[in-house]
Amino acid sequence: MKKTTLVAALLAVTLGCSSSTTNDAPTTAEKTIGPEGGAMDVAGATITFAPGAVSKATNIRVEKTTKAAPDGYVALSPIFHCEPSGTEFAGTVTMTMPFTADGQPATMFWSAGSPAFNDVGGTVEGGRMKATVKHFSEGFVGRKK
Repeated sequence: MKKTTLVAALLAVTLGCSSSTTNDAPTTAEKTIGPEGGAMDVAGATITFAPGAVSKATNIRVEKTTKAAPDGYVALSPIFHCEPSGTEFAGTVTMTMPFTADGQPATMFWSAGSPAFNDVGGTVEGGRMKATVKHFSEGFVGRKK
């Protein structure tokens, strides 16, 4: 009986730990960024604001969405939605997104107004693509079909 009780207890502890411990990153982040610049992370993506990118303290919100790729595109990353949408930047803002390479060329696409997306290029650094964005809307890593 003691062996059975010990095995049951170990199994309960193991299952309890595995179900209560997750490595899921938050899918939404908010932060106030001022003229001094700054950075924020959400769901494996990093958004970096150079000094002067915004002229005043601005509440930034970034969300990893579950949206499907827009028609005519293959998404290799989640689509990230950034607010306040339409915000134009006076300085450099760099978006770095995790993506899953599939052996074909990929680039970062950034919304130019529904449903259009512009190819903003990007460089690959260890499973992540990094590109400069000029305004806030939404974007993803992928390619045109």
